[in-house]
Amino acid sequence: MTNTEKNKFIENIFSDRTFFEVNILEIVSNDDRIEVAEILAKRIIRLLLKEELNFLYMKDMKSFKFSLIMNLMFREIANEWVSLAEDKLALSRDEAIELIHEKRRAIFVLGIVKEYYRHYKIYFIQEIADSFIELIENMQSSANSTPLVDEILNSEFVKSENIIIVYSYSQLWGKVKNAHYSKSKELTKLQLKINEEIDIKVKRKLEYAQELLEERPLAFFDDALLRLRNAMVQYMMGIESYIPIH
Repeated sequence: MTNTEKNKFIENIFSDRTFFEVNILEIVSNDDRIEVAEILAKRIIRLLLKEELNFLYMKDMKSFKFSLIMNLMFREIANEWVSLAEDKLALSRDEAIELIHEKRRAIFVLGIVKEYYRHYKIYFIQEIADSFIELIENMQSSANSTPLVDEILNSEFVKSENIIIVYSYSQLWGKVKNAHYSKSKELTKLQLKINEEIDIKVKRKLEYAQELLEERPLAFFDDALLRLRNAMVQYMMGIESYIPIH
């Protein structure tokens, strides 16, 4: 690729959204955008912001701010650009970073990030809500709660239109354990079908169904937990940060 071709490619990347999506994110449809959003949600909530927005790792609610998500989305997308620039354009990492941080280009990318966040914020919120249920799943006893769990149970996170879905930690713990048992039971049944199946094509379909079932959040195995998850998602969709009321 000549310098002229490189410059034209770079200009198109940072001025044409479709060109940017196709080349940087490999997106050609809305389904692809949803898939990218789901991948980003899992990576950001489960790993990069786990101490700020993942109930499994949070110590308290002081840093609970969704604005952190967009910062990480920008960084993750910028990293994809850097990889492309190094592989396809033979630019150094420093050169690629300098290009994307040029004001006009940074504003262009930030515009894409903001639009993605506006349309696909729910996937990040669902990951956060699921992490709360996973936190309860990891609790060893139905008798001993934690300050963080107590705070959430007494907050607007678990209420929908002033309707209390879960009345106590012990009740929630019991429902989560029952959901865990139901999920394990379904996985066991599916594994037996896989073991008994002879047809290769059917076996592959069953294995794919097993993968989907393994990834399915616990909330879908108990009606009350699903209402709790939906209430948490509904509440979080309407806030940008959480301010505890003491």
